[in-house]
Amino acid sequence: MYSNFIKCNKCNDIHSYLQKLQKKYPTYHCKPVSGYGNINSKIALFGLAPGLHGANKTGIPFTSDFSGDLIRKLLNDLNMDDIFISNAVRCYPYNNKPSVKAINNCLVHSEREVKQLSHLRVIITLGSIAYYQILKLYKLSRKNHKFFHSNVISLSSKILLISSYHCSKLNINTKKINYDMLRDLFIKAKEIANDR
Repeated sequence: MYSNFIKCNKCNDIHSYLQKLQKKYPTYHCKPVSGYGNINSKIALFGLAPGLHGANKTGIPFTSDFSGDLIRKLLNDLNMDDIFISNAVRCYPYNNKPSVKAINNCLVHSEREVKQLSHLRVIITLGSIAYYQILKLYKLSRKNHKFFHSNVISLSSKILLISSYHCSKLNINTKKINYDMLRDLFIKAKEIANDR
């Protein structure tokens, strides 16, 4: 299992905010959250950012909150719990809304993690922020690659990207996305990865 401690304070506002959160929640991680999982996996999942009571608490992406529980159940149901999981933004942002600066500052972490994944064939992104960050990483134009659910694009000769709406509580409750839509998308990713 890959997990690499990130020491980063490029975003002064988030750094200060996390220090305040650490006082309020002394048992929480309240630091940048690294990607986690199997670096030999053919599939990587990138979400938005650590949730306040999720990865910000545990230090592991997609754990201990609504989205985390849903994704972990899905991965378990599909026997995919050895994939690599990360976020576009590594720290919990104020009000769960990352700034453009934070997204851009974290690009270097996404780049470092993707480079570690030598067998990578599919990247799944949850939400438009993760989607557009991965496009930027591969120097692909936003204008020519609009975000929509279940979009599949080539990032390179070896790697495809599949985009999904984020599985936030809001998106689930408003029926923008549901478990079956996510399941179908992850099955597609698994099939593509196994064929490549």
